[in-house]
Amino acid sequence: MEFEFPIPVSRDDLLNKTGVNQYVVDEVLSPREIAGAVQDVRTSFRSKGADCLLEFFDGFFSILCLQKDLDVEIKEDAWTHLCKIAASLSTKLPGVLEGEMDPGTRRLNLNLVKMTCYLMCQYMEMFESDETKPSTQQVINKNRKKKKSSTMTMDWQRERETGLKSLLNLVQLSIHRLWDPPVVEEEFVSLVTNCCYKMLENPEMTHAVNKDTRDAICHIIGVMVKRYNHGLGASLKIIQLLQHFEHLVSPLATAVSVCVQDYSYKSIVAELIREIGRMDGSDLARDSSGTRAYSVFLVEMTEKCPAAVLPNISLLLGHLDGESYMMRNGVLAAMGEILIRTLSKEGLDDKMKDTRDQFLEHLEDHLHDVHAYVRSKVLQIWFQIVEQKCLPLPHQENLLKLVIGRLEDKSSQVRKYAIQLITTLLKNNPFAAKLSPEELEVSYQKEVEKLHEMAPDDEEEDRHDAFKAEAEAEWLALETELRPLIEEQEEEEENRGSPVSLVSEQDTEDSITEKIYKLLTDKALKDAVPLIAAARESFPEIGQEKPTEESENVAEKTRDDDDDDEMEEDEESGKKDSPETSVDLLTCLKNIFMEKKHASHALSAAEGLESQKDPIVAQEVAKQQVLVLYLKESLAFATQLQNAVPVITLLLGSKNITDVLEAIEFFVTGFEFGLTVTMIGIRRMLPLIWSKESNVKEAVVAAYKRLYLNPQGANARLNAQAIVKNLSALTMGATLCDVTSLEGLIVQLVKSGELGQGVIQMLWERFTMKIPGTTPDESRAAVQLISMAAGADIAVVKTNISVLVKEGLGPRADTDLLLARDSCLALLKLCTPKTMKGDVGSEPYRLPETHEMFTSLSRILVKSAPDLENRYWIPLMEQAVNVIYKLAECPDQICGDLIKKLCTEGSVQTESVLEKDGGTEDNMEEGNPLDTLEKDQEESSASFASGVLSRLLSLVGHVALRQLVHLDLAVFGEMKRRRAIQEQKEWIQTPASKRPKDSTNQETIEEEMGLAGAAAEDAESEYIRKICETEVVTGNTLLSAFGPLLAAICSNQQKYPDPELQTAATLALAKFMMVSSEFCDGHLQLLFTMLEKSTSPIIRANTIVAMGDLCFRFPNLIEPWTPHLYARLRDESSEVRKNTMQVLTHLILNDMIKVKGQISEMAICIVDGNERIASLAKLFFNELAKKGNAVYNIMPDMISRLSDPDVGIDEENFRTIMKYLFAFIQKDRHCESLVEKLCHRFRATRVDRQWRDLSFCLSMLSFSEKSIAKLHENFLCFADKLADEEVYSCFSTIVTKSRSFAKQEAKTLIDELEGRIESCHKKGLNEDELMECAGASPIAKKVKTPRRPAKTPAKGKAKKGGRRRVDSSDEELDAENLTPVPRTQKTRGAKKKTARPTFSDSDDSDIELFEVDKSSKKKKGVKQKENFVDEDSDSDPPSPPKQMSKGRNKRRLTSLHSPLSLSNTPV
Repeated sequence: MEFEFPIPVSRDDLLNKTGVNQYVVDEVLSPREIAGAVQDVRTSFRSKGADCLLEFFDGFFSILCLQKDLDVEIKEDAWTHLCKIAASLSTKLPGVLEGEMDPGTRRLNLNLVKMTCYLMCQYMEMFESDETKPSTQQVINKNRKKKKSSTMTMDWQRERETGLKSLLNLVQLSIHRLWDPPVVEEEFVSLVTNCCYKMLENPEMTHAVNKDTRDAICHIIGVMVKRYNHGLGASLKIIQLLQHFEHLVSPLATAVSVCVQDYSYKSIVAELIREIGRMDGSDLARDSSGTRAYSVFLVEMTEKCPAAVLPNISLLLGHLDGESYMMRNGVLAAMGEILIRTLSKEGLDDKMKDTRDQFLEHLEDHLHDVHAYVRSKVLQIWFQIVEQKCLPLPHQENLLKLVIGRLEDKSSQVRKYAIQLITTLLKNNPFAAKLSPEELEVSYQKEVEKLHEMAPDDEEEDRHDAFKAEAEAEWLALETELRPLIEEQEEEEENRGSPVSLVSEQDTEDSITEKIYKLLTDKALKDAVPLIAAARESFPEIGQEKPTEESENVAEKTRDDDDDDEMEEDEESGKKDSPETSVDLLTCLKNIFMEKKHASHALSAAEGLESQKDPIVAQEVAKQQVLVLYLKESLAFATQLQNAVPVITLLLGSKNITDVLEAIEFFVTGFEFGLTVTMIGIRRMLPLIWSKESNVKEAVVAAYKRLYLNPQGANARLNAQAIVKNLSALTMGATLCDVTSLEGLIVQLVKSGELGQGVIQMLWERFTMKIPGTTPDESRAAVQLISMAAGADIAVVKTNISVLVKEGLGPRADTDLLLARDSCLALLKLCTPKTMKGDVGSEPYRLPETHEMFTSLSRILVKSAPDLENRYWIPLMEQAVNVIYKLAECPDQICGDLIKKLCTEGSVQTESVLEKDGGTEDNMEEGNPLDTLEKDQEESSASFASGVLSRLLSLVGHVALRQLVHLDLAVFGEMKRRRAIQEQKEWIQTPASKRPKDSTNQETIEEEMGLAGAAAEDAESEYIRKICETEVVTGNTLLSAFGPLLAAICSNQQKYPDPELQTAATLALAKFMMVSSEFCDGHLQLLFTMLEKSTSPIIRANTIVAMGDLCFRFPNLIEPWTPHLYARLRDESSEVRKNTMQVLTHLILNDMIKVKGQISEMAICIVDGNERIASLAKLFFNELAKKGNAVYNIMPDMISRLSDPDVGIDEENFRTIMKYLFAFIQKDRHCESLVEKLCHRFRATRVDRQWRDLSFCLSMLSFSEKSIAKLHENFLCFADKLADEEVYSCFSTIVTKSRSFAKQEAKTLIDELEGRIESCHKKGLNEDELMECAGASPIAKKVKTPRRPAKTPAKGKAKKGGRRRVDSSDEELDAENLTPVPRTQKTRGAKKKTARPTFSDSDDSDIELFEVDKSSKKKKGVKQKENFVDEDSDSDPPSPPKQMSKGRNKRRLTSLHSPLSLSNTPV
């Protein structure tokens, strides 16, 4: 058989004969003939083996040609026979290849190999195409996975693996011997490899089940690359596949790894990297999919074979400056893998260390990459390096510094990985487990002193000075000889033109320096001068003096002190003195000589010192030096971490959850490593217990469990003691916010069982100071924690009331008022819990008035009142009164007796003071203090010491407020409870026969009973209201006797100048006013006078909060005074402005006051200098925007007021305010309406400033097609203003912004508008337009509306409040002048005038400047009936009032307490 089988490019090549001995298929069989031929193959294979393929090749080939017309069974049978033939051939060939082959045998086996491989590859491609062909029919199996319906009966995944392994067995043999010469033809290699690449294109190839198939393909490619010169082709094909098939990244990286490791062919890596390095950066930036595949492929390839990538990595460095951030990520990640797997080993040579340092420098540089993804990726790479402990110690300090800077990155991902990296650096630090900077500083200073004692350096300094003088003398001698030689050298260079090169390519700067120094010491000066001249051409910086740290600092200080002129001179001289010319040859030689001389001296001195010293002493000194260096680096590391804490603390308040979670992890880790400054973050984490994000809340709880609830004690008691100690530390120095948050944490821990009974018992022992060494602070902390635990389980306190009273209110409490206050807070946990609205409350828990608890409280308050140095009396008093009213049977009697005792004690105290001072005043009459108070108020008040009097007034005010709450909640709730019980009893006692049976009648009776119950409730409510009005602070009661005294003190500041007394009196007066509307109406003017005229910011701040409570309680009385509340937004005190902003925010958002024109004052607060106030103002408008069209409705009036020059807000602040507010105007119809209104406003402007303001507001809107049309319609309103550059700029901005978002049909309208704007800006208006503008302008016809006379609103009647502004700086304004000015009705029959817009600041004008929504014009009725106060409205630190439901102003609060006798009430 003399034919030769060619590898065809296409199947038709086998049908046409082009060569002499070429094999040609005689005939393509028909489908019927093919079936018979397949059966004949089975018989022939049994007798001939693999040689049967020579006979039946045409049949197999015919199946390929007619594959679409044949049944699957025939193709599968042919494939089965083909696999058997390939297996037989791979078994037969080794024997043939090992021996000598004649040409016929060689040609026969070569044809068999070619035919077998050709058919195997073609059949696999055929079946693969059938398998991956898209099919419309899909079924869902039991596992709910979609699987293509195929007619194939064999398992193709298994058969494909069999076929590839057969191919692998064939190509692994030395089949190249079958060719002559023994070089495998390229077509054969392409046939096999293309089949493999075709198999890889199937996405299912990446599944784990196909791992053996992938391995077979990888080894086939490896063999082809290693034996058959497929390296370059493989690299090009891999690049091509990566570009189109992103799923091939891992399989192809594995194939490259197989080539490198199993077949030792590393050149493929170089080819791949070279191809990727040649790619254009702009093309990579456009093709994101392919670039991502290249990037990931680089990383995986480097991970699998880093040693092969390292020599070629320089080819990729160009991409670090390219446009594609993904390619930068890939190159940097590859560097990271090389650093971890290759360059982190021990015993690296200098070249490898230099490479490592270069890689680290690249990673450090790209921490500041312009793209956030690159920055975050680099941080992840650093994280892996640190995690694998591959970071060299010298780089750690600089890395930490760079990473701390990334904490303020604008990208949340970068911040996240930055915190993670800092935490990992802390966990993997090579220094110590405890890194307290304070302790490290002490240890460092101690060890440095010890080192100085061990190695004194005085003698060394003397020797150094002597050497320095000797070296200078030696150089002077050389200098004399060098000068003429240097002059000759310079002349030769001028004549020659270019210097002779005496420096070879192998020379370095250090080697040249050594040669020159040796020539100088050997006196070979004629050789040294030409060498230095030539060396400067190759190394321009050679011989230049290297600045020391000290010289750099001096130079920097000198530069800072220089004037601008001197700096310019330095710059000019610096330009002249470039490195090539600034240092002459002589100076270069001197620098080289002195530097080398010093180095040799230092070396010899060190050797001499070592030889002179005792070896043991030298060893100890060396150890001490290492210790000092270790402590120095440890201290620097801890200090850097300490500097990062403030920034990470800010991230706890981030809106991004990942920032918060990572910051929590850092603080927990830092606390465990002894960083004391992390305690700031630990405390700042506490408020996060209230977070709405469940994962944040869980992270906080887990953090505190990890820090405080996992001690390493020997037994349960020691563990409990450690837990108590840890939790007590949290209460030390905690703010009110911290304590509240800690209570929430403790409640959750008690409910979850984390704080068991053993911890609670330890708290009681610590509170009672049974544990030796317990301090008073620790005892107070224990009772605080007990109070917090009682919030989850009331039994904690209820079972130990006697202990709490005996210890917390016992002898210790007489001097420790904080202990008494904290004990009161714990006792308040005994109160009956609040019930749901509409439910009948349970029977309240109360104690008799003779209980030791109340007698102890009275004793402590009376005894400690004269001690004015103790500032905790008032906080204790407030909580003590709260306890009395919450838990006592007759709290009014107890408090009445307490007030009397304090009056008597104060009188006695004052008398003793007067006697000590030698006073001659008569003694006060003995008897009832009420009689004393009813005498001349001025004499009695003057007889009290101001400090005691202020405490008395604080007590009286708080009692009045608690009495109101007591009546409104406890008494009223108890009456409701009793009525409900009585109704229930009556229903039970009614015989069943008398109960109505008809369901209709039953419903009617229930409705009637409900109405009857409501009527009874209203009667009870009216009864309580009447008592509050007439029998608490008014009438003939003990508290009413203090009313005139409070008014006298508040109205006469000169007679009572003590600020504390004034503060207490003002607060007490406000609390009195909360009780009775009559008392409130009578003293409201006085309280507003205090709000306006008081010189104390504390009084003004307290009063504005009280005004908010009064507005909830008596809205009709406060409504006419609303402008005076807004006026406090311009108060000089930031605290007053802040409180005013908070009060007005809650009043407006809860619909307690109407949104009027004065809201512009709140808008001005957006640019307040106090950041807290500005934040509150922004929060207010953000919440207001959620209430329908509220912001849109106020915008026109606000723009008019703020753009008025008389308001006093500058243009920059106006723009800042408007930029923030216009962000809430998002609806198109709102924008269209505002465009029209603002255009009309141009005609009413008075100054240029208003033009600019209105045009800026227009530019803030988003313009639709209709909005542009509105501008066209109203163009003449602002056309004459376009000559102003800023106005023109704003309208140009409108055009540009509109064009970028406009549709095609709107662009014509925009172009037309732009043309009109340009024309008016450059040429102005024509005569017709000017006449039209002048005729339409209402400015000439404008008539000022006269102000109406002011009248005082009648008492008890609700009138529309005036809007007149009050100047808070007017110190001459008396109380009468503070009366609000209401709007008056127009006189009937008066001639109607046309309303014209005006920029006047008159708040009394009835003319609306802009059209307002109809909904905003409707009056909301305010009921005359006063509201009852909430229990939260006491003198505790003010909290925002709870949101009320719209409609009724009256508020029902939860019922709590037991029956009280209302007759003969002493208060």
